[in-house]
Amino acid sequence: MTVQQAETILLDTGVKIAFQHRFAGDRGTILRLDNYAMINIFDDGRYYIQGENTDALIATFRRIEEPWDPDTWDGKGPKPLLPWFPPAGPPNRLDF
Repeated sequence: MTVQQAETILLDTGVKIAFQHRFAGDRGTILRLDNYAMINIFDDGRYYIQGENTDALIATFRRIEEPWDPDTWDGKGPKPLLPWFPPAGPPNRLDF
C-alpha cells in the first residue's frame, strides 16, 4: 500500500485526510482522518488502521489489500536500503 493508493481509496469513503505527516523514525506516513481514525502506511508497503470509526475503513481497504496484523508480526523489519556507518570519532573543530 502506498500513500497515493490510500488517498484514492479514501475518495470512495467520503472520509477526508485532516493531517498527513511522517513517522518520527522516518519509516512511513501517518494519515490522520477527520473521523478520528489513523492509517499508518509503512515504507515497506504494510499499512495499519487504528482509532475510532474504523470498521467501514477496514472493510473498504481490505477489498484492495489485507492490512498488516501486528499480532502475527515476527519482529523482523525491512532491510535497510543503505548501510549505516557510525562516525569514526568526535569531530575536531580544528580539522578541515
